[in-house]
Amino acid sequence: MKTFSVVLVLVALFAVGGYSLNATYGNVTRYSAVLARERVIKFPRNGQYLTFDVVFPKSGQTNNKTIGGIRVTDHFNNKTGAYSTLWSGGPGFRFATINLKSQLSRGINSTVEIYAK
Repeated sequence: MKTFSVVLVLVALFAVGGYSLNATYGNVTRYSAVLARERVIKFPRNGQYLTFDVVFPKSGQTNNKTIGGIRVTDHFNNKTGAYSTLWSGGPGFRFATINLKSQLSRGINSTVEIYAK
């Protein structure tokens, strides 16, 4: 009976709570300083995947601090958000490229935050 109760509670948690595709690369603490924050919103196109590259630092800018962590927050809570991939740089480097790829016929609504070491 106890096993049934535990399973029932877990099923209820998954049914009530949303599921978003958040990701963290490196180490982000409450003392980490934000180097950059970018909100990416792309509207869906029927039958297509959408991609967007978040590049840090932006063209024409410089960065003298080492990246300690990157946090990608998905604002969709229904399993339809974008997947993130760290393509280059990242923690331990002074630059980063993060690729966001939507699911088929879905949009992108994510925030990418880059933190100093």
